[in-house]
Amino acid sequence: MILSIDTSSEIGSVALAENHHVVWRSYFKGKRHFSSLFDCLEKLNLASLKIEKIFVGTGPGSFSSIRVGIAAAQGISIAKNASILSIPSIWSIGLQFSHIPSLGIFSDARRGELFCSLFSYGKLVKGPYLIERQKLTEIIKTLDLAVSPEALHDTMTQAFPRAEDFFLLPETCPPFDNTPFPEPIYLRGPV
Repeated sequence: MILSIDTSSEIGSVALAENHHVVWRSYFKGKRHFSSLFDCLEKLNLASLKIEKIFVGTGPGSFSSIRVGIAAAQGISIAKNASILSIPSIWSIGLQFSHIPSLGIFSDARRGELFCSLFSYGKLVKGPYLIERQKLTEIIKTLDLAVSPEALHDTMTQAFPRAEDFFLLPETCPPFDNTPFPEPIYLRGPV
């Protein structure tokens, strides 16, 4: 079985798949996901499951929450002797809107900046990269659809990464990374 975890936005999710078919999914809400994620995993009863692989979302998004998801994935990986594949969480949203020719995915990066990723028909075109918040309206005008997990602009559609979407991608797909110690996507240097 494959376990998938995403904690990059306000709505976190966990999914379980067998032969790439989702057999269980759960969503939870919270600012930091510390207890919500572990409550969700407890309901799954991991002790009774044979987990062979774990997918974990790396953002961009809430750095602390992503770290919680990665730490949980690493702990389960050790306990179950399962491999970890990390993936940028934005791929989930890109897949949810794979029929859109020009899709922009945005999230708050703080300090007057936004994370931006551009997709076309479910394929990454550019990103994630940082933009200045005041350029958002200008960029939105060039897109067929702009989405965000947060309320950033009145013309944006709200969408959240979902752990089960990671099962839709082949594991040989470039966004997957098999680094044993995944890191959250963080696009700026230390201050």
